[in-house]
Amino acid sequence: LKAVICNSRMVRDEIKQYFRLPDDKLPVIYSGVDTSIYHPDLKKHRAEIRARYAIPESAALFLFVGSGFERKGLSALLQAMARLPENAFLLVVGRDKHAQRFRRSARALGLSRRVIFAGAQGDAKPYYGAADALVLLTLYDPFPNVVLEAMASGLPVVTSLKCGAAELIENGKNGFVGDALDIEGQTAYLRALLNPETRRRMSEAALQTVKPLTLAAMSDRLVRLYQELMENS
Repeated sequence: LKAVICNSRMVRDEIKQYFRLPDDKLPVIYSGVDTSIYHPDLKKHRAEIRARYAIPESAALFLFVGSGFERKGLSALLQAMARLPENAFLLVVGRDKHAQRFRRSARALGLSRRVIFAGAQGDAKPYYGAADALVLLTLYDPFPNVVLEAMASGLPVVTSLKCGAAELIENGKNGFVGDALDIEGQTAYLRALLNPETRRRMSEAALQTVKPLTLAAMSDRLVRLYQELMENS
């Protein structure tokens, strides 16, 4: 065994714990993001998407992107949304065989108007452009690409401690990170993002965070790792 490429420090630490491998066999190389297609110019879709789903232009729109709603933390997110004021909306993009159960939960929480289930979309880019922040309260995710895509599109991110991409988040600067099941804590994070000035500041910081994580840069790191391994074999 030469190396196990880990896509987050969280994953590295777990492999180290369970398989007792040394640090030098566990390089961390993040996934890259195509910044030529994920960028703040996607805001050109904002009015169109909001009009399609009857979301007011002035509303704070949170975005959930992912399939497997339970693991991705949609249950907790719905509970947090129920604690927010009427100008907070949630757009759910993704597929789940139990989607109807989550729709019923939203109705029971009085969220029928403010939570929209858009279903699976072949192209999520316009939805990033319509939103003000991405929320992914995942119970476990090694390093979800949606976090990179959202940040490259200029969205602050609210996520959980068991999300590998949380390593990119500085609380209060480009997003928020907390326990996935801490409903009150996550509600406080979402409430902070209702402030347009807070969103504007965090949006710029999110964009700057992922600028170095281009596909070319991450590919270069992989090639250099392979070269080192071959030279030392």
